[in-house]
Amino acid sequence: MIHAAMLTAMGLGMLAWRPCRDLEARAPRAAVSMLLLSTAAVWVGSLGLVVEVITDAAGPAGTLVAACGTVLRDLLTGGLGWWQSSLLLAWVVLLPGRGLWCVANDVIGSRRLLRRVRKAPAVTPDVEPPAAGAARRPRRLAVLVDDLGTPAVTVGLLNPVVAVDAAFWADADPTERSVVLAHEQSHQRGRHGVVDAATRLLVAGLAPLPFVRHAGDCVRRHLEALADDAAVRRHDPRLVGVTLGQVALAARPGHGLGASGDAVWRVQRLIAPSPTASWRDHAILGASTATMAGTLVLGAVDTAGAVPLLLTPSFCPL
Repeated sequence: MIHAAMLTAMGLGMLAWRPCRDLEARAPRAAVSMLLLSTAAVWVGSLGLVVEVITDAAGPAGTLVAACGTVLRDLLTGGLGWWQSSLLLAWVVLLPGRGLWCVANDVIGSRRLLRRVRKAPAVTPDVEPPAAGAARRPRRLAVLVDDLGTPAVTVGLLNPVVAVDAAFWADADPTERSVVLAHEQSHQRGRHGVVDAATRLLVAGLAPLPFVRHAGDCVRRHLEALADDAAVRRHDPRLVGVTLGQVALAARPGHGLGASGDAVWRVQRLIAPSPTASWRDHAILGASTATMAGTLVLGAVDTAGAVPLLLTPSFCPL
């Protein structure tokens, strides 16, 4: 009970206080890791609290795994009351189901857009044609889609595709095209769509809890910051900030990750004079991330000792 309560409190505290709030813009990768680990800690800790509260009536059950096994045994043998079964059902089925529902809607929308994108013409790099006899096909940078609703978007999870609005591509100059493509290709290479889907799954079920509902927006914002940094490695930060600021004034993509959204925060971190990430910034973020990861690992090691008990035939006499 104490371990689960500490894990839940630590996760909520990290999401609320976020000791690296002022430093997140300088080290977005560590910020994403900390936010995801904190949300996972809330899930594990709160589930442990629910399970251990249910098993309190039958006496201490030991570790979390042993408590889960006890609850499962009592559920199968009819030993749980109606309120205990309802509480367990809400936390084990309804809340994760809410997260799965949100992710499923996004995946369905992404697949619809992907079917439309696959039929669109490809954007290839402006390079010299291959030598005679070479059968190499030009590398596809993106696809052009009419009436996309946003200048550019990366859609898909395992095999993401960069889609660019045809009207934007026709009006943009070469620099704007390069900045937007560098941003979207960072989403594509980093499989940021998978991270975004995992965040939606974790956050949607815990949305009623304080401080958790905004974690998804924070993760998405820092995924955009990671892509902005990839564009900065090719172009001047001020140029990237101005270009992405103009792009971000357009509509947000309905599905996937795009260069629009959170314009003020993103442009400010690129244009406004601010010190670059120092070793202290990374140390604070790294310590926060390591604390959450270590807590989860210790919890896993602590509960692993109950696995042999669950495997004994006498544990669940059905």
